Amino acid sequence: MDERIFLTKPDSLSDVERLISPSLRRQAEAVGGLAIGEIAGRDSIAAIIKAAERDDIDAVLPTIVYTGTEYGDWDLLGENIEYLRQSLEGKFGRPIFDAIVLGDPVLWHALNGRFLSVLLEKFGFYSPCLGCHLYMHLVRVPLAKKLDCTKIVGGEREAHEGRLKINQVPMALDAYIEVLSCAGIELILPIRKIDSNEKIKAIVGPDWEQGERQLKCVFSGNYRTLDGSIAYDEDALRRYFDEFAIPAGKEILKAWQKGAEVNYVKLVGEILREK
Repeated sequence: MDERIFLTKPDSLSDVERLISPSLRRQAEAVGGLAIGEIAGRDSIAAIIKAAERDDIDAVLPTIVYTGTEYGDWDLLGENIEYLRQSLEGKFGRPIFDAIVLGDPVLWHALNGRFLSVLLEKFGFYSPCLGCHLYMHLVRVPLAKKLDCTKIVGGEREAHEGRLKINQVPMALDAYIEVLSCAGIELILPIRKIDSNEKIKAIVGPDWEQGERQLKCVFSGNYRTLDGSIAYDEDALRRYFDEFAIPAGKEILKAWQKGAEVNYVKLVGEILREK
């Protein structure tokens, strides 16, 4: 994994084919059930380990998606992949392929940055975390299609010891699943219903605490009040997904399917004008 990519964060979606080495192509073709896995912190690793219990997953391709808002030690993600490799290859005999790094900051900008004031005016609230998680799932789709892979594994949980994250409430997760299904991709969320951190520890091991061995984000906790609680209008959140995030995600997928170069800012702006 060339770590220089994390400095430049280029558009990797315009030519996904170049990310697929001949050896990876051969490996992917040799397995019956390939799943693309999200690599981030503890929950993402727990999700892949749980997903490997399924009979229709024979191998996992780890993927790292950059957004432009992270900071910290990128080497941690490589260490998490090695931890995953030891866990899966030893316990389930599932091979873990070499990781691929993906991202397109212009797409992130279109979904989360360019129209911030418009989204705030239209829906009465705004959090970049909502569109950011949509972005991270979307970015993996072109790679999945190139490899004839129909499964992407994510580490979202509806609650963490009763503590909510606005981008992982049921409404948000259902929206992400709906968008990816339009591309024939199953978004698998194996730990979605696990609230207990102790149960997550039981999957990954007792020495991995929540929040450790992962990157940080400059927007962390942006949707929380002064006392740390989360408050949002459910109707406004529903409108955000129905009138913006879901249509935008589906239109981006359609544009990719056509194979033409996509002007993300123009496409997303048109969605906002129509709705």
